[in-house]
Amino acid sequence: MFVLLAVVGVLNFLAANFHLYWSIYEFDSLVHFLGGATLSAFFLWFYFFSGFFKSQKRNLTKFLLISVFGTMFVAVSWEIYEFVLGEAMIQKLEYPYDTMMDLIMDLLGAVAVCFFAFIKEDKTKSSALMT
Repeated sequence: MFVLLAVVGVLNFLAANFHLYWSIYEFDSLVHFLGGATLSAFFLWFYFFSGFFKSQKRNLTKFLLISVFGTMFVAVSWEIYEFVLGEAMIQKLEYPYDTMMDLIMDLLGAVAVCFFAFIKEDKTKSSALMT
């Protein structure tokens, strides 16, 4: 999770300083995918592994719900923040496309990490049963 966060931080730093969001096509989508993956990893860790919540039966549905809702809450909040801050120019023709693409990439990153975490958790349970 921290490796993903570091990668997103470094990419965002480089993009801001070297104008990569505007000069490399879909660089923004890559960062949003990795951001969604990082958020998903955080929410899954926080809910299932941190000890803050009572241990519950873990299944794919719960993994997906925690991952997707947590990530999309932050992603939509971020898009609202950009709009209020004035970073997003609603007059631009591509604004709706850009916003939807950002949210889709956040969602895809979240789902990818969700499935990875669930498969890893399932393998851990299976290997524990065999020993």
